[in-house]
Amino acid sequence: MDVSSSEVVARLLRAARLAEELFEDRLRRQPGRTITNVGDFDLLQTLRRAAPGNALTPGQLMRHLVVSSAGLSGRLNRLERDGWIVRTASPDDRRRSLVSLTVQGREEFDRRLEGHLAVERELLSVLDAREREIVVGALRKLLLLLEASE
Repeated sequence: MDVSSSEVVARLLRAARLAEELFEDRLRRQPGRTITNVGDFDLLQTLRRAAPGNALTPGQLMRHLVVSSAGLSGRLNRLERDGWIVRTASPDDRRRSLVSLTVQGREEFDRRLEGHLAVERELLSVLDAREREIVVGALRKLLLLLEASE
């Protein structure tokens, strides 16, 4: 029986789990406002990259983050309570809300981002540039397949 696929999938899942644990450990150790988990960090990073005005609708966030409505709602409630984000009514349609970073949330996120990127670089330092390109290409193919089957 050919089990080579299990070797790849098991390592992929284990690497993802261990990387997430590393990132969450580092996030929790940082001074200041708490970022509870990688999902919250991803949401803040998505808002930080958004343009114009760094505001997105909850629907746009769901598509960017591939998260359920209930999962997004919990994240938004937590981040709003902790002062990272604010939700406002859309000027175009008052039934829709827009989510954006608070001024303080943006400033604090920007201070933390370089530290997070340093952890990513440290993690990937075992791979040279060519190996990183290969991993990115292979994961892109896997993600296209998985996202198409959603």
